[in-house]
Amino acid sequence: MKKNNRLLIVLFATVLGLVSCEDYLDKSPELGITADEVYSEYYTYKGAVDRGNWLVMNYVCSSTNWGAFVGAMSDEQQAVKNSMPVYKSINQGVWQDSRWRDFGMSFRSETNYGADPYYNEPAGKSLKAIRAMGLAIENIDNLVDYPAEIGYSQDELKGQLLGQAYALRAWHQFEVIRRYGPILLVDTAGGGRSSFSTEYSFDQIRPSFQRCADLIAADCDDAYQNLPNRWTTSTDIGRLTKTSALAIKAMTYLYAASPLMNTQNGAYPYGQDSYNQEYAQKGIDAMLAALKQVANGGTRYKLYDEAHYMENWMSQGYENGGAITNEALLQPVPTNSNNWSLPMNRGGSGTGWFLPQHDGGWAVFNVPTQNAVDKFETINGYPVSNFSSDDPSFDPGNPYDNRDPRLRKFIFCPGDDMYISDPSGAARTNEAWFNDIDPGNDDGAGYHFKYYRGKNLVYTGYFAAGKWRKLGYNKFDNQYSQNYYRSFPLIRLADMYLGLAELANEVYGPTATIPGAGFTDETTGIVVNTAEDALNVIRTRVGMSEIRDEYLNESDFRDRVRNEWAVEFYGEFRRWKDMRRWRIAKDVFAQGIYGAEVTNNNDGTFNYVNKKLNVPRVFEDKHYWYPLHSDYVNMFATFKQNPGW
Repeated sequence: MKKNNRLLIVLFATVLGLVSCEDYLDKSPELGITADEVYSEYYTYKGAVDRGNWLVMNYVCSSTNWGAFVGAMSDEQQAVKNSMPVYKSINQGVWQDSRWRDFGMSFRSETNYGADPYYNEPAGKSLKAIRAMGLAIENIDNLVDYPAEIGYSQDELKGQLLGQAYALRAWHQFEVIRRYGPILLVDTAGGGRSSFSTEYSFDQIRPSFQRCADLIAADCDDAYQNLPNRWTTSTDIGRLTKTSALAIKAMTYLYAASPLMNTQNGAYPYGQDSYNQEYAQKGIDAMLAALKQVANGGTRYKLYDEAHYMENWMSQGYENGGAITNEALLQPVPTNSNNWSLPMNRGGSGTGWFLPQHDGGWAVFNVPTQNAVDKFETINGYPVSNFSSDDPSFDPGNPYDNRDPRLRKFIFCPGDDMYISDPSGAARTNEAWFNDIDPGNDDGAGYHFKYYRGKNLVYTGYFAAGKWRKLGYNKFDNQYSQNYYRSFPLIRLADMYLGLAELANEVYGPTATIPGAGFTDETTGIVVNTAEDALNVIRTRVGMSEIRDEYLNESDFRDRVRNEWAVEFYGEFRRWKDMRRWRIAKDVFAQGIYGAEVTNNNDGTFNYVNKKLNVPRVFEDKHYWYPLHSDYVNMFATFKQNPGW
């Protein structure tokens, strides 16, 4: 029986991709070298560690990935085509054994077209990276052959590699547990944090999320001790730093403190109604450490001001040659629009050609929802709902004017110019009005309403702009030759400010001084002492007003911080993760998904109302955690599937 159990464990590890990388390193078919040779020489060791970077999920690295965003799993975007997997299965609640975009634990080839991340599953990539980084950590003492005159001492070079391995292992563990729940992804049987061997038994009761978070934090602490504060060579800009390690730790504790993940004292799987105060404080401490590291100087990190804000996602060479954003504390391997041959740039993701159908693209894309648009407050800081607001200056006839500046940066609203020049055979503005002169004929409708209804596609009245669509990159303006880089930051400096605002409110309230704070943000000049200050940094740097005084109580402030997450990270797949960690997804989806119903009064004025869309969003308690593939859990007696699956 023991032999059979060991066989099952080996099979499980192999399925998850945790053993195959050891085989890969034991003998590379291309190089014919042994594991000892890989880990003894600096550049081959560096290559082994860089597999952890390569395996970081990059959702915009290929046209096929960023054409069907994970945002359509949440309420912020809607798939236009009912044949898209997100529409016909994920939105229907059919997740078991799904391998669409954000699901699945398989990993395919690294050496051919299958290396395109479209064909690999995020958790599968991360599981392989966890194993690879564990092997690198455990073989660090085998590193004896260093390059000469590279600008660092041997101890510094060794530390840099070890630090990256620890930080990357931490990130990849976080990627798995925030999808599938608490699973021990390092072997702690001997009291340490070792990589798996075939002797390791997965057949155990799940730990708390907090236990997993502490193990990830320990990796981050070891990474911090070894990583540099800033990389000095141009080829290394963008690699993980001390601040990156603190940021991964902070994000892990943010999740561990959140209601769904608050699984201590037997509260797994669905957490508790409140935040975990102990882990909220741990998150506060990590966020303060990261923010003060930046404020004290010596890093390359900073918040972009309003004038350079879009450099976060679409750089044209403002800094770092355009490939790296200075607000990103962690980002995938950059893609370069000039090199279509790179697997990480499969399909020319840097050119932005994968567009809405009327712009010359395919019909596999998403559109913003009214739910998302309503998150953008008035410029004076009042909420907006159903084209109404308590703001005395709000004009229902011009509902997109005098709003949060990020609205027009991220979303093309009805009436907005979407082209640089007048397009032939189309409309320059987003024509969203529906007017039927004769019922069913659409002869009085706007161009885009007619176009999408005529093709039986979902149209909400909005199109993605900014983060996902470069102005001029369409079949009408045809400015594809411009050189710019697409970025997809996975942790930004903004995360640290909003995370601090969220957690500090839960522990100290919105206006009380946070112990250990008192640093100054370089971009805004705001001295951060309170949760309110941290929130206002993110608002004012884009020209938005500070939070209004009437919201400076714990409950209302919580709502405004959560709203800020939805606005600042619109289109970055955060909304989906936040809805789950806050345990609000069921309630949000029960309210429905909305678009804009626009009526042209034919006198230069328009009427606007919310229109509930007949689109699916099935979400039950079981959907708060992803289901493990049935092949895995059927191997074990003690290790259990996530409840409900």
